Amino acid sequence: MNTDEKARELMAKQYLKDEQHHQTMTNRAAEVEQTHHEENVDEKARESLAQERKHEESKKESMLERSIEEIS
Repeated sequence: MNTDEKARELMAKQYLKDEQHHQTMTNRAAEVEQTHHEENVDEKARESLAQERKHEESKKESMLERSIEEIS
């Protein structure tokens, strides 16, 4: 194998290594983005449930107050 062939082989190996590294970094970035998205969805769901609970409690209080007024 002459010097040019060795150089081409080393360049090809380096290219493959760089491509694998790039793919790994792309996959990691996608995982981080997905995790971040899931965390946002979970947070929004918690906020929505909390608002719904507050609304239900407020509704119950209003109904109780009306019942007391009607009885009085």
